[in-house]
Amino acid sequence: MSDTPMGQPQGTVRAYLALGIVSAFLAGHSAGAVYLLWHGDLESALALLGAVALEAGTVTGFYFGARGSRAG
Repeated sequence: MSDTPMGQPQGTVRAYLALGIVSAFLAGHSAGAVYLLWHGDLESALALLGAVALEAGTVTGFYFGARGSRAG
């Protein structure tokens, strides 16, 4: 029996979580932006796309920041 999470190499579960979170935010916000664009609300659609960029940057920054602190 492996003592690593899900029997995967160290860091893999964190990568899966980061990909899942970013993908979920991207899918949800993109669908919302398309809906708002379809109804003519350009300003709100752009705000949603800006929010997904911010959230994706936060998650990926945390992921790579945590990896970088262990490498040194």
